[in-house]
Amino acid sequence: MRRLTPLLLLALFAACKSATPAPVLCNPGHTLVNATLYVQSAAEYRAVATQTYAAAQRALDEALADPARVGAIEETNADPSQPPAVIVDADETVLDNTGFEERAIAKGITYDEALWKEWTSEGAATAIPGAAEFLAHAKSRGVTVFYVTNRDEDERAGTLANLRKLGYPIDAAGANLLLRENKNSDKSPRRQWVADRYRILLMAGDDLNDFANVRRAPWEKRNQLVTDRKAWWGTRWFMIPNPMYGSWEHAAIGSGGTPCEQVERKIQALRR
Repeated sequence: MRRLTPLLLLALFAACKSATPAPVLCNPGHTLVNATLYVQSAAEYRAVATQTYAAAQRALDEALADPARVGAIEETNADPSQPPAVIVDADETVLDNTGFEERAIAKGITYDEALWKEWTSEGAATAIPGAAEFLAHAKSRGVTVFYVTNRDEDERAGTLANLRKLGYPIDAAGANLLLRENKNSDKSPRRQWVADRYRILLMAGDDLNDFANVRRAPWEKRNQLVTDRKAWWGTRWFMIPNPMYGSWEHAAIGSGGTPCEQVERKIQALRR
């Protein structure tokens, strides 16, 4: 998924609360340090990502044995004659972009589109733990993998090169890479396109919007989706943790404001 408002470190709150914060103390880039370090270094992160993809692999085998199994809301016609497919997000689901976060931290920022597109053009993202094994297993079982990502069309070449470098299944024409068009971040139409042609067995992502269109929904609606689809988590839907950024931030504090103002809103949003 693409990044929204950054995860902000609570340690910056004291500096940001001042009426005239010193820029050196309220460095937006520093807000990414803890989350980026966790994804890069924590054995716990590696464990949960590996665990998630191991569970997805078992679920895929079960789904292939069940002609009535579907794994997407958009899949309303459980036609066993359709070829099987899985949908995965790219960023922070199969591609680890903490190298980009390092660059942002070094520049004292959280995100810059030009810097991001420079990163994606390099095809330098590494593999999320467990992803390669899961995707290879899907390919070995005759399951088509679709990458539904909110990278833009002008990032296609670098993204394809990155996926191929990691050994991920990509067809010769790259037709199973579905990028966003016209800045439309709603993935529902692309999931529907796949569902019209394939039987979607399961999906993996790092954001709730990788499973349903709740990008700007309030937290109550997002939580209700999790509850309503309780039986699907760990059987048809698989979440990879992403503490660095995501649509959950908008649900918690809304959008707009300076990084320091966002810190204050996050403090206010904490449960007490």
